[in-house]
Amino acid sequence: MANKIKISIPEPCHENWLEMSLTEKGKFCCSCQKNVIDFTKSSDREISVAYNKSKNLCGRFSITQLNREMIIPKEKKTIWMIAAASIIAFLELGSQTARAQSKVKIEQINTKTIQSTIPLDSNNTEIEIEGKIFLDETNPNFEEVDILIYDKNYIFHPNADGKFCIKANKNDGILISKIGYINQYIRIVGSINLGTIELEPDNCQTFVVGGAIAVKRSFWYRIFHKN
Repeated sequence: MANKIKISIPEPCHENWLEMSLTEKGKFCCSCQKNVIDFTKSSDREISVAYNKSKNLCGRFSITQLNREMIIPKEKKTIWMIAAASIIAFLELGSQTARAQSKVKIEQINTKTIQSTIPLDSNNTEIEIEGKIFLDETNPNFEEVDILIYDKNYIFHPNADGKFCIKANKNDGILISKIGYINQYIRIVGSINLGTIELEPDNCQTFVVGGAIAVKRSFWYRIFHKN
């Protein structure tokens, strides 16, 4: 079972970020003589990949990215994987049908009767959720807006106009976030159209620069150290 990663900066750098020399991926700190990577717009997955490649990184982070477990969304199967699985299943089904063709008994089933006698659990039924994100910016970049289905760790992004249409279950939690803005948490209770959701600027948001360490918490550690 995969370990969870938590990023922390025990000794923040006190050098002025704005006065550091510009580099391709961030800045160069003359005091520490190190390249400082700007992670403030990076996703949790990108941060995790960077630290798996190099354990001795110096970076600039938003305060909201530190001292919490990285949320790595589940990767959905690609269309090629689905197609390959479908072909294999079809071939296996065909071979089984050929072997047992003389013994198969076909029965007619009334689908409507089954649906009416076995009601669906509404909490497990996926529904489409629509909405539109509003940012008080001249040229808003909606690609930087994360729409996270909190209970499933799936992340989506709105289109160029800020609109989105995702699938979620009733009672799922949706977290909408963007660096520099206050996060919004929405609990799905049956509303299909969420309307316009305005993200408010977070004027209190701060950034931390320094040598970061990635602490890996095992599954058993998280079980025995719950609050």
